[in-house]
Amino acid sequence: MADPARLSGAHAILLAIHFCARGDASPLPQLQARSSATLTTERLLRIILTFLPESTEPEDYVSVVQSLVDGLPVSESQEVDISPIKDLSEDAARKRVRKIRLLPLRHPEDEDSQDPTDLLTQFIIHRAHRIDSETSLQPLILDLLLPFYQRSSTLRTWLVSCLLPLLRFNYEYYPSQDKSCSVETLESLDSQTATNILLSISGTPKNDTDLIKNLRGLVGPWMYGSNRPKRQRFSDAARRNSISLQGNVQGDENSGWEYVNEWLLSRSLVDPDAVVGAFVNWDGPEDVDLGGYVDEHERPFADRLQELRNRFGQTGLAVIYQSPEVSLDSSIRILDRVSSLLGLEEALYTSRNSSFPSVDFDASQIRSASRATLFQNALLLPTNPLTYPSLSSVSFLSGLLLSLRTLEELGHSIPCRTATNICLHSNEDMQLFELRSMMASIGQQVKSGRDWRAIRQQLLWLRDWRSETDRSQSNPDFHGLFWRAPQDVLEAEILKVLLQVREYDLAIEIYVKSASALDPAQVENAVKESVFEAYDNASNGNRTRGKMQRAHEILQAFEPHFPESTSFKQAQALISATHALSFYSLTLQHGVPFQPVSLRVHPDPLSLIGKVLDQNSKSYTKLDDLLSIGRNLVLAGFTPRPVDENTSHSHYTRAPVLTQDEALITAERRIMSLAISSALSSNDFGTAYSYILTRLTPQTTSAPAPSSLKDDITWRAVYNAGRYRPQTAPSTPPTLSSQITNLTQRMELLSLSLILAPTPDPLPEILGAWRRADEELSLLRTRESEEEDLWDTKGDNAATSRILPGGFNTSQFDTEADAHETRQHHARRAARAAQHNRLDSEEAPMGLFEVARGAARALHKNVNSSFPLSKALPIPSASSLSSSISRLDSEGGSWDGDGENPSGQEGERVRKRDVVSNMVTGGLASGIGWVLGAQPVNMNNK
Repeated sequence: MADPARLSGAHAILLAIHFCARGDASPLPQLQARSSATLTTERLLRIILTFLPESTEPEDYVSVVQSLVDGLPVSESQEVDISPIKDLSEDAARKRVRKIRLLPLRHPEDEDSQDPTDLLTQFIIHRAHRIDSETSLQPLILDLLLPFYQRSSTLRTWLVSCLLPLLRFNYEYYPSQDKSCSVETLESLDSQTATNILLSISGTPKNDTDLIKNLRGLVGPWMYGSNRPKRQRFSDAARRNSISLQGNVQGDENSGWEYVNEWLLSRSLVDPDAVVGAFVNWDGPEDVDLGGYVDEHERPFADRLQELRNRFGQTGLAVIYQSPEVSLDSSIRILDRVSSLLGLEEALYTSRNSSFPSVDFDASQIRSASRATLFQNALLLPTNPLTYPSLSSVSFLSGLLLSLRTLEELGHSIPCRTATNICLHSNEDMQLFELRSMMASIGQQVKSGRDWRAIRQQLLWLRDWRSETDRSQSNPDFHGLFWRAPQDVLEAEILKVLLQVREYDLAIEIYVKSASALDPAQVENAVKESVFEAYDNASNGNRTRGKMQRAHEILQAFEPHFPESTSFKQAQALISATHALSFYSLTLQHGVPFQPVSLRVHPDPLSLIGKVLDQNSKSYTKLDDLLSIGRNLVLAGFTPRPVDENTSHSHYTRAPVLTQDEALITAERRIMSLAISSALSSNDFGTAYSYILTRLTPQTTSAPAPSSLKDDITWRAVYNAGRYRPQTAPSTPPTLSSQITNLTQRMELLSLSLILAPTPDPLPEILGAWRRADEELSLLRTRESEEEDLWDTKGDNAATSRILPGGFNTSQFDTEADAHETRQHHARRAARAAQHNRLDSEEAPMGLFEVARGAARALHKNVNSSFPLSKALPIPSASSLSSSISRLDSEGGSWDGDGENPSGQEGERVRKRDVVSNMVTGGLASGIGWVLGAQPVNMNNK
């Protein structure tokens, strides 16, 4: 039996375990006083740790722990109930004690307690783990720590960096979470993982309140324990196993905040509003809520606070550069906030009153930034000249944001990263491309009441970031958004925009009537480009509509100031031609409707007139309109190319270089030829014949063709008209007289084509066609004579039948009437015979003589060079042939086959047409007679 006055060591241990297991640790100080050798403070703390239920309220045993740890004196007058062990023998007690396994005072994962004599710290931390793992009642842990955290820096650090974030996370900030975070879980996290968890648990996107609350109340306290050995071990292991921080860690104390900066930078891509709110409403690493457990002078990182501020400010600048989702206003707010936190307000231009300030910064430092400095893994490097806070970086970013605000006002928004690349990493061509793209966008923003004079000042400021006063001073070190673009190029683009928005008076006032960066030639060129840009984008050729109207208005505004401008005259002629074409229906290949740009890109614009004639019925009757279009096309600078009957597109061969006069003549010839062909295709031979006689004969041409210009167009048009035959049979058969008239006109055209032919090459072809027409005319004349004779014979028979035997007996009145009718009929026959004699002897068809004269003239032109028949054949010379024809015409006589006077007998008279025809045929029979279909003539036979 145990002696109450003196307990054995085994009995004392068993009794202490009994009290703790019962949840009552208050007798432990008295037991220690009675058995101090056995119940040491460490052993009693281990007994409490092992057997005292974790759900026991800390207030029930905190005083006991304090008494044990502090060794406070205990009154021995208090009785200790030993009834639980009084019947237990010593041996039995020892045997039971040997079976007991007490927990170690130090938690296996506790690496913070470096001092092995610090029993209290070890007990508290281990007890906290036990309470959390067994009950998850983390408020009990706080009650346990509060009486002791000021005694030990380790306990204070653990309370602030571990327990405080857990309590806020599980009970204050997010109590509705399905699963709470445990001490064991949080203790096992490295800094990067813990940062991601504590910040990502924020509420709905765009809720910056949650993010700021977590930064202050969760991450801030967590960072307080960043120097704990266990935390460092986990962070070092995580750093070795991942690519983290891009080598920019400045030390273990700073590494946790670097993870926060990285998280903010990445988060700005998906939740920009929350991140912007964090930068605007949070003061950075110094703005943390440690629950009041740490005095101000004991706050962490006091010696590195300025560096942490700089790194936080750098993150803000990096967010501006990286995230296109961050609005311009938000970017300006971030920059203002960073400048205020770091004391860089003097480098800030976004908050100044001047709309166009001169932005000054160390351009050499900024220009050293490469494209790689804008990569996400380089934005937070301390060596990044764009993001690390300094006077230069803040000033440069101020200029960029002001530029973006200006562009936004102009209706052309771009991200900050794009603007940075344009400013720093684009050559002159790239900047000009971006500049023109911006100008095109601005020109499309048509708003009433816009002050384009102020807009021009904005655009000029974008180039060099200089005020209007400083711009007049030469400063080679300026650096604006488009600083590589020459000023005159920028002014030219501004002029084009003014013309695009129809600010003609302002454009003339600035660039014509007053001194500017553009000389007259540059102004003329810019205006011309604007005209053609509007022209090429027009969908209708009518100059009173759409963009054609704008092109016409620009010319009308500037032509008086450039009266000698060739380009303006060409543009005006082009617009006139296009306007005239717009009144015709015209469809190009594959059903594409005609647009003005089709003229500019077409290799042979005059060929479009042929399409107009094909697609518009009776359009050939508007010849003067078509000729006017052709002349305007030539005046617009398009050189007509000759098109023959075998090739429809002359660009397959090299066309000769023509003067403007030659080009005008060639264009008129082509259009006349197309109109004549169209008339013939429409079976309107009369119009084609009229065009030829009134416009294509040598006497009717407006101006003599230059001697060097070969006319291979006109003669073909006339020749084709001379060969014309109706494509469809007429509904009413033509009379013999109309056939003769038509054939006579065709022969006349064939004669004219021989005169107009530029070389003797087509001579056989023309003469062959003329001979066939002549033969056909002879047949028609023969038919006409036969029909007239037949009619005369019928009339004679009708007259004589009245006096033949067996005839009816008529009165004397009838006999006299018939005699009178007979006399009239004979008179008509005599008149017709006289008419035929005149035709045969004096008035042969004009085409006959023209053929002879034309043949002679064609042979004479190239008799020695390109037509060598004069040496090989007995062809009569041009002079002898012409004189013979003239003599024949003047004498009115008749020739035989050899050209000598006949015997005078009536039956041997030969018509002059036959004489000339035989002469031409005979002279050319052995050379080109096969073309005419003639047989050789024996010149020695009469």
